[in-house]
Amino acid sequence: MSHSPAWIRGWFLISSIIVLWDAGYCLLRPHSMEGGKYNFLWRPYNLYAKIDTLYGIEAIESNNGFTGAQGKSFMNLVENALNFSYLYYVSSNPQKPGRASLIGFTAAIMTVAKTVLYWLVDFFAGMAHTGHNNLQDYILLWIIPNGAWILVPGLIAYTLGGDLVGRLDVADKKEKAN
Repeated sequence: MSHSPAWIRGWFLISSIIVLWDAGYCLLRPHSMEGGKYNFLWRPYNLYAKIDTLYGIEAIESNNGFTGAQGKSFMNLVENALNFSYLYYVSSNPQKPGRASLIGFTAAIMTVAKTVLYWLVDFFAGMAHTGHNNLQDYILLWIIPNGAWILVPGLIAYTLGGDLVGRLDVADKKEKAN
């Protein structure tokens, strides 16, 4: 792939901004939560914390550290470092597209893995964090927004993974020719 598709660059940029906002909410809890001194920055989370109790006061009161440790804060920062590295490589090192593809592929796989892990934690906890929702709220306010963090990075991993496999195939052919 000689250039990075605009939709991949766009996802990495926009998702990184959202992920930084999310990490800020999680790392600054309870101050970022409803009634907190910084809540004005995270007002949409007032609803989301009711949909997903891992984001709510219940998780704080029970000392549940999963939200902070998993992709919802610390791992989000690692993901963002990879996302911004990808954007840096495609903008300043266009002569090294293979490196950009590897970084972007890694970031996308990490996003999918941590999101699937987040879903599985709730599932294996008997839907303890989201099972209280009605079906419409569950689909519209939990499955669809969280599903985007599986679908789009999955498509990115497929696209960049195909580029990496193509590069490996070319390298294999060159090696066999020598």
